[in-house]
Amino acid sequence: MPQHHVPYTGILSQEMIMSSAPAQSAPQANHALQLRKANTQLVYRIAGISFGVKTDEGLPMIFDPSMQAFATDSDVCDVELQVSLVDRLEHTVQTPLFDSGGLWSLLGENGGYRMNFLRSFPGETPYKSAWFNKDFSEGRLELSRLFFNGKKAIYPLEYPLDELWMIHHLAGGKGVEVHALGLVDDAGNGHLFLGHSGAGKSTSARLWQRQPGVHILSDDRIILRRDGGQVWMHGTPWHGDAGIASPQGALLSHIYILEQAPSNELLSMPRSAATAEIFARSFVPRHSAQALDFTLQFIEQVAQELSCDVFRFVPRQSAVEVIRNARV
Repeated sequence: MPQHHVPYTGILSQEMIMSSAPAQSAPQANHALQLRKANTQLVYRIAGISFGVKTDEGLPMIFDPSMQAFATDSDVCDVELQVSLVDRLEHTVQTPLFDSGGLWSLLGENGGYRMNFLRSFPGETPYKSAWFNKDFSEGRLELSRLFFNGKKAIYPLEYPLDELWMIHHLAGGKGVEVHALGLVDDAGNGHLFLGHSGAGKSTSARLWQRQPGVHILSDDRIILRRDGGQVWMHGTPWHGDAGIASPQGALLSHIYILEQAPSNELLSMPRSAATAEIFARSFVPRHSAQALDFTLQFIEQVAQELSCDVFRFVPRQSAVEVIRNARV
């Protein structure tokens, strides 16, 4: 079976190679919650959206370690997925709306969408298949008995399904996931450092970790949502090399585009350029015109309301001081 954090590539963003870093350990309270819900239901919350995963077949389910800090307890969830075992899943011959070229493909079906997941071996059938309604608020996940015996406890949303579900649900008007480091400094300012892989997000996260009073939400994936007319950033479980994933959120104060350079330099960016740079580092279902329109409008509003700089930096502690001094 594919393991968690198996890389894939696709058109959901300009850069979709995912981290293979180990997940953080979860707090003891969340571990106890995981065990209590293992047999019939998993409930977690990311960016204020609660996800419920249920099975009526006694299929033992557990959280992936990266999700444990996001576990919660709720009888009513914003979005729900029903999980079942089937004897076999057939490979669909329909032309997909999107094909990742790796683990998964997306097709239109019965007014909604189907995601098929299969390994790249000749004659292989899907090991799991999920159908979602139009706004990805409800769905059904089928697991093939050829790959799952129904006795060993599993995390049914094994990567990349958990993140794909979030990305598609957000695109229906809820928010945007971006490739970024998000942190709150000791003065309560929320900083968002956007960058593709290799730009220095995890390196920057480690530098900021040394500062007292700093809280890091994620070193790789941040969700942006509006609340009370303001833009908030939220941590996600899909962390980078630094392995930092917090379920908390914070008001966003400033945006930076990361670029490693021989010296530290902050350069202001025009709003139009900022929109393009943020969009290039966003995760959006590009097969959907509606999703593209919403995401672009959301990002345009963010760029109008918040300043955005290019931050050319040396990966040393001096880079932290540049940001601190700029915000004084």
